[in-house]
Parts: sequence; C-alpha cells; structure tokens
Amino acid sequence: MKGKLKNIILYVVLGVLCAGLLISTIVLAVANRKVNKIIKDMETSTYDFYMTLGTMPTLYATINAYDNKNPNTYMWFYRGNTISKEYSADFIHYFSTQSSTNANSNVNYFEIRDKIRDIKKQNPAAKFHLYCDDLRVRFILEFVAAGINFEDLQVTFLSDGTGSYSLYKGLTDETYLAQKDSWDKIVKDYIDNRSDIYYSKYSDPQAYELQEFAFYLSTFSNVNYWIQHPDYLVNTNEKVSQARYSMNIVKKDPKAMYQTLDEQTKDDYQKVVLANALVDSATLHILEEAVEYFDTNLSGRDKEVVLILGTNLDSLEHNQKFIDQTIKFYTPTLKGGEPTKAIYKNVEYDVTENHIMVGDKQLEVGELGVHLFFKGHPAYPAQQDLQDYFSEKDIIVLPHRTPVETLFWMYDVKVGGYYSTSFLSCDKGQAEFFYAFGTMPEALQEMQTLNFFDGTVTFNED
Repeated sequence: MKGKLKNIILYVVLGVLCAGLLISTIVLAVANRKVNKIIKDMETSTYDFYMTLGTMPTLYATINAYDNKNPNTYMWFYRGNTISKEYSADFIHYFSTQSSTNANSNVNYFEIRDKIRDIKKQNPAAKFHLYCDDLRVRFILEFVAAGINFEDLQVTFLSDGTGSYSLYKGLTDETYLAQKDSWDKIVKDYIDNRSDIYYSKYSDPQAYELQEFAFYLSTFSNVNYWIQHPDYLVNTNEKVSQARYSMNIVKKDPKAMYQTLDEQTKDDYQKVVLANALVDSATLHILEEAVEYFDTNLSGRDKEVVLILGTNLDSLEHNQKFIDQTIKFYTPTLKGGEPTKAIYKNVEYDVTENHIMVGDKQLEVGELGVHLFFKGHPAYPAQQDLQDYFSEKDIIVLPHRTPVETLFWMYDVKVGGYYSTSFLSCDKGQAEFFYAFGTMPEALQEMQTLNFFDGTVTFNED
C-alpha cells in the first residue's frame, strides 16, 4: 500500500513538473512570437514624410495621410491653416516650424535631417516614403544628406496644379537630356558631404531649385507621380514626349480619394479642413459651429449653390462688373419683354404664372435662381467695399482660408470665377462661368480644347 502511495505521489509530482514545463514552453513561445513580431514590425516600419507648399499638394497629402493612418506620419506644409494643425489626427506629427495661424510656415531643412537620422538610429531597418510637391524635388536631398540612399527612398510627387502642366510643356529636349548627369552629380555631392550636417548646395526657402527634375525622376522605379489629369501633360519636343511614357504617372482624383474614405475618416477629414474657418472669425468659435456653418449653407438647399472664386483682385472696382454679370446670368429674365419666354443661364424657358421650371425646381422670373457665395483667395480676402456690395446683393462671403477644392468634394455645388488651379478639381460640367482677366493657364486651355468646359460661359470686364 505504501508503495502504491509513493508511486501515485511520484506520478503527481512528475505530472506537475511536466505541466509546468509545458506552460513555461508555451509562455516562452508566445513571448518569442511577440518579440519576433516587434522585431518584424520594426524592420518593416515605414515613415511617411509629407513636405508640401502648394494648396493642392497639401490636400492630396492630408487625404492620403488620413486614409493610411500611419502612426509614423510626419508633416510640414507651407500655407498655415490650409488644414488645421490643432484639429489634426494624433498620428500626424508636425515639425517645430509648422505654422498654426494664417502665417506661412518656415522650413528648417536641418530639422528634417535630424529627424531622419534620429529615426534611423532607433530603427536601422526603417523605410522612408517622401510625399512632396512635384516642384520641390529638392526635399529628396535632405534624405540623402541624412544617410538615405536615393534608390532606397520611396518618393511620391504630388501635382502642384496648373504649374505642373506649364512646366512640363516648357521643358526642352536639351534640358531634359542633361538632367541625368546633373542629378547624379548632385546626389554624389550630397553623399560625399554627409559628414557635414549643415552642408547644402541650395538655400531657397520654398525649395524651387530643382523643379524641372520631377519629370525625369518619375521614370525611376522608386518614384511615382500623382496628377489629376495626365492627358493634359503635353509637350511637342521629341525626347520629352517620348519620356512621358516612361514616367510612373498615377491618375489621382482627390475627390474620388475623399469619397472612398470610410464615414468616420470622412468626418475627421472634414473637421481638419473646415476648422480653419474659425481663424479670425467673429461668429464661429468652436469646431462644431464651423462644420454646421458649411453644412447649413452648402447642403440641402432649395436652389442650386454656386461658388464665385476670387483672386488677388479683391476690391469692388475690379469685381463689380463681373459680379453683376453673374447675377444676371442666374436671374430668370423675360426675353425681349415677352411674358411667355424667359432666359436663364443662357437657355430659353416657358413662363407660367411668372415662373419657370428648371428640372424639378420652380424659379421666379426676376429673382435670383441660385444661392450665391463668394470664396476669396486664401491670401486676399475681399476688401470692405466689396464685402458691402456682396451684402447688398445677398451674396454670402465664405471664410477665405478654407480650401475651396474640399468644398467641391464634400458638397454638390457649381463654381465659377477667376482662372485658377482650383478648376482642375472640378467635375465636368461643374464650372459654369469664367471671369476673363489675365491669361487662362495652359492646363485649363488644354482642358477647354478637349471639351472639358463645354457649356462654361465667359464674362468679360468690358
């Protein structure tokens, strides 16, 4: 009996020991997996750097950042309050020179380099993806200076807007063919001087020095070029036009990018681009008020909503003739005094009991048939005399810092006004009028040639 008891105790002890060993093995395996996962995550971590100056590249960058939600996101943009730094997502980390007001941001190239070096020190296997304006190729060199080889850097050029098309159209074969040798020498020079943390060949605070290189560099496998309308990249020079088909061009419609976001991300993005309406506003004080302001004014209205885009001509003197033509265009007016016919947006309609039917909307003859809003240039808000005239004509002035392109994507609106890059973001049929002042940018000319602006009328100053 005692022998049996001893055996039972022995088996129990051995069982406990085996169970303990098994549990320890499992715990160790789980721990190892966790460690391996952490190591693997470190090895595969990509750090997204968004460095933008123009409005469109900044909007491109922000939509992409909100879509990716990469916790390793670093951002700098030039025009303060293009988006709101205050209301940005937690995963976006800003550089110290980022403006949180309407003032432009300064750029500290050496701070960028220091951040890259710091990341590499903590995570030697880190990968980097630079998103920058196509006109600001120079940002690549900050990564080279910080120890990242150009071929190991993923680069996405973001179209500046009309400047992209104009620059490409003006590129000569001679200039293009010379860029390979020039670029190789520039990169080698930065590699050779990596020991000097303050070395730089360039000093332009807006990084314009190498703007013509974007088209050549976009033929590299590690470089993509996002642009809204690739068909409007036109150059008649043989070598340049041939190289066009070697460029890694990605047609990117920012409106489509916005619409593919999930609803929560759309809400978050809407806040970060509409919060700038709070800046210098006497009536809007909190974020919810800014969002409600745009929703109330631009959606669910009984008539179409039309946005007039301003420019640096911000006085009544330069705008009144254009504004008066706009009001007339959108006001149903009896044709030649006949009581049965009226003209609205240059189209003839039958009049019944002093109204016309435009689709399912009933418009009164002699009354403005749309809700008109004025969206001033971000740097040139309407002067007081122009604001007074808008008030007299029941035209609402929208916060001028809000990027109008985002309003195109978020709301069902029509648009017109002075020639600008903003029209590149329109859908076909969305732009209904132009103010003929100055020369139409080449990209818009190409769009007009290809019938993108069919039906768009032009108002002249005379």
